[in-house]
Amino acid sequence: QSTNTLKIITGGGDDKAFLHKLDNNNQLVSMQLPHNHTDSVSSVATNEKYVSPDLAKTPKYVAVGAYDGSIILYNPENGEKIKTLDGPTDVEFVSFHPKGGSVLLAGSISDATVWMYHLPSSKCLQVFVGHECNGEGGGVTGGCFTPDGKFALTIGMDGTLRHWAPRTGMCRHVFKLTVDDGDSDDMGPAGLTCLAVDGGADGQLAVAGAENGNAYVVHLQGKKVVGTLRHFDVAQANNAEDDEMMITSVESVGFASKLVNPNWVATGGSDGVLKIWDLTIEGQCRQSCSVPDSSTGGVTKIFWHPTQPIFFASYT
Repeated sequence: QSTNTLKIITGGGDDKAFLHKLDNNNQLVSMQLPHNHTDSVSSVATNEKYVSPDLAKTPKYVAVGAYDGSIILYNPENGEKIKTLDGPTDVEFVSFHPKGGSVLLAGSISDATVWMYHLPSSKCLQVFVGHECNGEGGGVTGGCFTPDGKFALTIGMDGTLRHWAPRTGMCRHVFKLTVDDGDSDDMGPAGLTCLAVDGGADGQLAVAGAENGNAYVVHLQGKKVVGTLRHFDVAQANNAEDDEMMITSVESVGFASKLVNPNWVATGGSDGVLKIWDLTIEGQCRQSCSVPDSSTGGVTKIFWHPTQPIFFASYT
């Protein structure tokens, strides 16, 4: 978002990415970004809120990643293609460094590698290797930098959240969230699907959602799992009338801002249900809500308002 224009970048299974701009007169202009992808656009990000006023040091970028292995950088003002980065196959996520926005993190759902780029020079600074592939599509599912920019975090289908030192590429700690939680079966650990950071009064909390219907809260500095949020009602699933057990995963998570309450976290499930939790009361669920329209699919993304106790959610 710039001073006078709201920008939204979207991508999807039609192999296309779009830049939408809403100005102060509420006029919406949408343009298709020019690169011709050959597979689904899986991730988009912008560095606009991180760049300094001196754009000669750090230009503004929109990054688009796709399952065809391409990472494309665009000018967010006019949608012009700037450059293509060589990276991992099947790009699952892209995320900018919060200090300056000149470094990009990208991960692969295919080979479980995570790449870090210096964008002005187009150089790959680091490749993080450690997540285990447990079959087709069993790689890295999400990642980001910590708010201070000193570390990188990634999650994967191996059920782990990993804490990395960007300069050396060394893994500082592995949180084995679903490997030994008792909810896994012979198929292996439940995969982690989504990640959020900057929770708690000290900003050291991270939360990861999983395919088993739980979200796990960890304290990064303390290297401890401090809570398990059971978004999915197992008893309700077992009592379902359908012969097959209803399977529900947590598809999106997000902490409220410090101006609202850093101990509130929202979880969104593939069942279309949104839940708000209070981490100061042993992870108590404060509220549960869903869209009345029964045709609505699962929650795909949660965004908290920066100053108000309001959040926005998107659905399939």
